[in-house]
Amino acid sequence: MFSSILQDPTILLILKYLLIVCVGLYLIFAIVVIRQITVMKNTLLTTFSPVLQIAGYLHLALAAFVLLLFIVIL
Repeated sequence: MFSSILQDPTILLILKYLLIVCVGLYLIFAIVVIRQITVMKNTLLTTFSPVLQIAGYLHLALAAFVLLLFIVIL
């Protein structure tokens, strides 16, 4: 029964769009993380701040790459 539900084209299309929306929301989360890192960097000056900022931008780039990958593949 479950396999017949997953073979329905309408359900698959809804699932694909839902996955793309979820990854889009994750990209928004990655943008918020960048904003929080910037605020933290301006408030708390440490030697570790540039490393966190690089990690944040790397996270944002990977989230954008995954979103583009989902749009192309799905």
